[in-house]
This record gives sequence, structure tokens and C-alpha cells, in this order.
Amino acid sequence: MSELLAQKATNGGSLPQSSGSAWAAATAPGAGAIWDKTAVEARVDPGAEHSKIGASLSKSMPLSGDTSLTLQNGYSVNQQGTTAVPGIGGHVTRNYETDQTAKITLTDTGTSITAGQTLSTTDDKWLRKVGAEQKLFDNVTVSGSLGETSQGALNKSVTAGFKKSW
Repeated sequence: MSELLAQKATNGGSLPQSSGSAWAAATAPGAGAIWDKTAVEARVDPGAEHSKIGASLSKSMPLSGDTSLTLQNGYSVNQQGTTAVPGIGGHVTRNYETDQTAKITLTDTGTSITAGQTLSTTDDKWLRKVGAEQKLFDNVTVSGSLGETSQGALNKSVTAGFKKSW
């Protein structure tokens, strides 16, 4: 009981608020010749009053012995705000987004090149993006991208990554 009183005292007389978020993703096979992979993702963050649900469909096909092409279409809904509670009004905004991506992968060199575009209800035009990724050695990669923003400026990014699965 004294611990609870101490927490109330440090929080201005109110109990401390808990917070958290949840995230889930699932993949499944596609529909034969039309697409070969389906992915669904959902995120909920009640503290930030934000949630997102999305799905993507992709199709990979070989171009030659060590080169492949992957086409992907993605769709998502983002929701920001609070829902109405009886007696208290709420305000919710939703943003719908679609993206299209083409990725060429050169297996022998560990290189991939990506080009794509995104359209959302908050923007009035397709925003294009190009990028490349290079596998340096075992689980280490470096990547870079260049993309348009809705304000007209360019978004530039260079990242390095390490990924280990066990």
C-alpha cells in the first residue's frame, strides 16, 4: 500500500498510467500464377491513439540464372485519434495508402535494385522512390535510397544493417 501511495505522490496525486503497443504479422502463399506471397500486418498503440492494418501481394519470377524480379503491391489503412465514448466526442482521421514496387535481385553479387511509388489520401500525387542494397558479407548489408516527398524535397537515406536468425 505504501508503494502505491509513493507512486501517486510522484505522479501529482494520480496513479501511474501504463502504456504499450501490439504488433502482428503473418505471411501465406499466394494464388498460384497471379501472386506467390501474401503478407498481413497490424499495429496498435493505444497510448499514441494510433493503429494500422496493411496487406501486400507479391510475385517473384526469374529473369535469368542469377537474376530475379519481384513485383509487390501494398495497401494499408492508418487510423489516428480517439473513438467516441458515450457522453464524450471523439475525433478519428484515417489515411489510406497504396504502394507499388519492382525489385531486381542479382543473386551472385548480393545486389538488389528497387523502384517504386506510393499514393496516400494525404498526398495529391504519386511519390516515387529508388534504392539499392548490397550484401557485404554474411549477415551485413548496406543500402541507400532516394525518394520524393509531398513538399517537393528529396528524402535521402544510407543505412547499414546486421541480421541474424536462429
